[in-house]
Amino acid sequence: MTSAVEGGTVPVLRTSFATRDADEARDFLDAAYGSSLRLSGLGGGVSLRYERIDAGLFTVDRITLPGTLSFACEPLDAMIVNDVRAGRLEVDSEGSEERAGAGSLVLNPAGVPYTAQSNSCTINSASLAAGVVRDTAGVPIGGRTAPLRYAAAPVAPATPAAARLWRAAVDLAADQFGRDQTLPALLVSNTARLLAAAALAAFPAQVAPDPAPADETDATPATVRRATAFIASHADRDITLAEIADAACVTPRALQYAFRRHLGTTPLAHLRTVRLDAAHRELLAADPATATVTGIAMRWGFAHVGRFAAHYREAYGTTPSTTLGLRT
Repeated sequence: MTSAVEGGTVPVLRTSFATRDADEARDFLDAAYGSSLRLSGLGGGVSLRYERIDAGLFTVDRITLPGTLSFACEPLDAMIVNDVRAGRLEVDSEGSEERAGAGSLVLNPAGVPYTAQSNSCTINSASLAAGVVRDTAGVPIGGRTAPLRYAAAPVAPATPAAARLWRAAVDLAADQFGRDQTLPALLVSNTARLLAAAALAAFPAQVAPDPAPADETDATPATVRRATAFIASHADRDITLAEIADAACVTPRALQYAFRRHLGTTPLAHLRTVRLDAAHRELLAADPATATVTGIAMRWGFAHVGRFAAHYREAYGTTPSTTLGLRT
């Protein structure tokens, strides 16, 4: 089996910045967010502080904004979720004015301009490429440019549990990507889709028309065969639900119906199983003197090694480290 992704790895960069100078802060945040900023309140020994983890498909930021910061942001090709940890954030998006205090999540959808004002804020922020969000939501390939419509208000996650899921996903990404390093591209893309799934759980979106009769009639064994063949031959690449559906000549919804009906699972869960099997075969063939469980798990897109080990034990009745040590 070849390595997980051709082209192999993705650089992950960490940036730290602090300043008391309003012009420096504006220039830096302009470059980071593509915003037009008007700053006040810096001074008196208090600094604006900013840390970013940039993995390309997503960023994770921690920002301390002293005093008052007002800004206007043009539409971006990214979804941004701000987790207000302290202070207050006021957002005006498409005529809807919202005030968010500590403990609130604030959604800035892709393609939507907004203005905001922060007051002594600390914010954990994550941005996701709009294409990743649409792909994770199951938007058909032909509808990738259509904006998503969100059911929840900008500062009202669907449930407290969904908000906790989002924060856990961001914490996992920050832990995994928290230093300058080069990581397998499949790990980066899978983590981006994990964040996108958590964001969509917190802020549900209308992603496709109502079910069509063809979605049920297309949910056939032949659809499953075409999809599983595509997955088997492309599991070492970053593939999406929409791409699998396109290869099977059906809509994403029909594909999901077909997998539930005939395999009792979902297309992406089946993809994870195929990748788990590929990791198992690599563990069997690897030299324990040079290979590691973490390296193999990450190469096949598993961001959390503990969860990888749990899935592995359930599937194979042993631990990955034991398999690596039992090379034949």
